[in-house]
Amino acid sequence: MNSLTHRYLHSFTKKLARVDLIALRLSVIFIFGLFGTYKWFAFEATGLHHLLTGTWLGALYPFLGVRGVSYALGVVENMTLLALIIGFFRPAAGAVGAIMVIGTGIVTLSLQPQLGRIDSFIIKDILLVGAGLTLLRHDLRRVLIFRRQERFQQQQGRARSPRRITVPVMG
Repeated sequence: MNSLTHRYLHSFTKKLARVDLIALRLSVIFIFGLFGTYKWFAFEATGLHHLLTGTWLGALYPFLGVRGVSYALGVVENMTLLALIIGFFRPAAGAVGAIMVIGTGIVTLSLQPQLGRIDSFIIKDILLVGAGLTLLRHDLRRVLIFRRQERFQQQQGRARSPRRITVPVMG
């Protein structure tokens, strides 16, 4: 590989590093926004009822009913969506959202043996578990960086003003 190609690839990967995790987060936000919104409509509640009745999640139907199960899943998916959006600004919320992405993916994948067939929503959840793990690593790293910066700023403040009382940051 010649040096011009090497420089071009290096420059391209640096630019890509700025947008890859943003694109991944936006993709997962889109998926949870779409599927989370579906859960509030009758067509999805009916579809889920036919799909989930023979699975362990089917045990929720006697307690919540057809619409209630769909609403409960919608609440979880909408909470995940909100945590992922807030994660752009607050990495701890993003980490919680990523854990919820992983959790919903694992729950859906756990239905596979009971369904007896591979459905498109199962395939998407394989991808979501991987995306959730990537977002979790990224957000936990951001949490550590922010905490390190806060500690450094607190130490700088004490060095300038020894009488200043600092309160530990809750996280």
